[in-house]
Amino acid sequence: MDNKIRTFMEEQFLIEFDETFPENSNLFMEGVLDSFGYVELCHFLEREYDIKFSEREMTSNVLVSLTQIQEAVALKVKEKDNASAVEGR
Repeated sequence: MDNKIRTFMEEQFLIEFDETFPENSNLFMEGVLDSFGYVELCHFLEREYDIKFSEREMTSNVLVSLTQIQEAVALKVKEKDNASAVEGR
């Protein structure tokens, strides 16, 4: 999962995460993401992982770095899997 998100971001936003641009960099402060790119990223994540971000989640500065994005997606996928397991009982 992490590599898919990282690859998408590197290709879409023409950046490369490395020691000079670590994964915990604030993508807005570094000028990588603007509101259009952010919406595009969220749509990619929702499509790719079959998850949904609430408006509050999207606007609460949770998804400002690759690290935070990966953590938020992992949590959403885990919540979705848990809900599916409960429904499947």
